Amino acid sequence: MKVKYIRWSFVSLLGFVMLLGVLLPGPMTLGASATWTNGDYRFAGGTHPVALGFAVSFAALYFVLIFVDPPEVAGVLPGVVRRFFAFWFDFIIAMMVMGPVFGILATILEWRRTGIFVWMFERETLASTDIVITTGGALLVFVVLLFYFSLPLMRRRPSPGSCITGYQVMPDEGATLTLSGAIFRTIVGFFAMSMWPLTPFIARQRKKGKIWVDRAFRTHAVRLR
Repeated sequence: MKVKYIRWSFVSLLGFVMLLGVLLPGPMTLGASATWTNGDYRFAGGTHPVALGFAVSFAALYFVLIFVDPPEVAGVLPGVVRRFFAFWFDFIIAMMVMGPVFGILATILEWRRTGIFVWMFERETLASTDIVITTGGALLVFVVLLFYFSLPLMRRRPSPGSCITGYQVMPDEGATLTLSGAIFRTIVGFFAMSMWPLTPFIARQRKKGKIWVDRAFRTHAVRLR
């Protein structure tokens, strides 16, 4: 299977999710959250079978993309707009996978605590598992995001978001990225996105497809056919 076919699979899934978001009534709880408001406590968690189905589909496409044949390169990518949109596509897809999965874990723990299974729940009482779910969940999200962005770099494949926008980041000729190097580049890349209005103007090399993060880690951006 070629990368371009996987690209259209991701686009189709995202479009279907957006369509269902318009058609399905009411808000949908995906994941878990705990809030204190004026001394009042509220814990909510849950998922939806349809959301779980999409999570499995996105995860399956992700791993197909990681192990599929390398894409054909059309040349250096001098622009930066694709990078910006690719990051947000990636973030949305990652949340579509982690939210429903994290939500089903919360519902299972609530089921064990109460003996009643529901897909979505809300309560105003504090349970012993709440802190574990919220703090452990936040840590898990961070770790999964690191590997989500790092694995394609190490495997020399596009991430789902960059696959959709038709580009990928690759090591320079003669350079390699280990898993630890890819993780470190991902962390620095998060900082680059947080200062996005400035990033395109810092030590940029358009003809080589590099922004300052690429210069630091010996990588560059290329267009895909």
